[in-house]
Amino acid sequence: MPPKKIRIAVSGLGRIGWDFHCAQIAKHPQFEFVAVQDVDPERLREAKQVYGVAGYRDFSEMLAECKLEVAVIATPTHLHKTMAIEALRAGCHVLLEKPMARDSAEAAAIVRAASRHQRLLTVYQPLRAVAYFQHLRRLLSSGMIGEPYHVRVGSFNYVQRNDWQSLRRFGGGMLNNYGAHALDQVLQIIGYDIRSVFANLRVVASLGDADDVVKVVLESRKGFVGEIDINQASTIQPYAMQVWGTRGAVVIPRDRDQLIVSYFRPEDIPSKSLNKALASEGRQYPFDKIPIREEAIPVDGALAVDFYANLADAVRKGRPLFVKPEEPLAVMRLIDRCRESGGRIVKTPLIQRKAR
Repeated sequence: MPPKKIRIAVSGLGRIGWDFHCAQIAKHPQFEFVAVQDVDPERLREAKQVYGVAGYRDFSEMLAECKLEVAVIATPTHLHKTMAIEALRAGCHVLLEKPMARDSAEAAAIVRAASRHQRLLTVYQPLRAVAYFQHLRRLLSSGMIGEPYHVRVGSFNYVQRNDWQSLRRFGGGMLNNYGAHALDQVLQIIGYDIRSVFANLRVVASLGDADDVVKVVLESRKGFVGEIDINQASTIQPYAMQVWGTRGAVVIPRDRDQLIVSYFRPEDIPSKSLNKALASEGRQYPFDKIPIREEAIPVDGALAVDFYANLADAVRKGRPLFVKPEEPLAVMRLIDRCRESGGRIVKTPLIQRKAR
């Protein structure tokens, strides 16, 4: 007899809730898509028509009537704490959209509630699950470029952001929005023991008051450097990810379909000794002729992680969650440290807009 499907509902039928969560759940063999919740009645009608699910405007009513096992919360960030804690109290396991909350205090309250009610809690961090990042981690662990010591993650575009994500009161801004992705990736590579944080937050193209240009530099206690550029006022798109190691480097281009690796083998390094003399030999700068090997490795799509399959296995079989709650909580704490480091959001507007 096949295992009973997991009863699940989605709250929030916006971009990610509708385009990803609903679409993925509807076709996933381990879940029974039961209901949706949103304040927009037109979106509820659309969900009923497309997926045949019950629709609710009231979150509490959905929890009370639907006998859910999992609640997916894809609402705006400022609603996450209240809704997650209510779902956990009602006996649901919870999948939260990123960022986990507006700040680490709210995130910690959600984690405590999950522990208190003995329910699973995870956060959807899709850029950790994608094939190119899983392939990169496998390549780094192989030692192909030696020991990594510097990673850069970048996201570039030009957008005059004018939705709720542009407003601080709703938990908007690129540090929260895209930074939750980038910081999660960087911490997965350099580790979670961060010694120092530098951040600069700026508003350039956005119509709101939340940051749209973000620069973050992290240093782990082992000296590993993580660097993040999120620039939504950029006319260039220079890179997606770069990693340097002691024997080479990896570049992931903007389309993220391959890993471009430049490296050398230890036996290729010429024997050399330190010259402490002040007069350089032959008045020449030191130079090494090292044969650099280059490979363009196609990303293996099979390495992508099925987030919902992992969630189902955690619910039914007790297997570890792909994203454990303490990891996105660490991201939120780091976001708080970035805000403390930045001190303020610098306003450098493209034009002076009159209040409407």
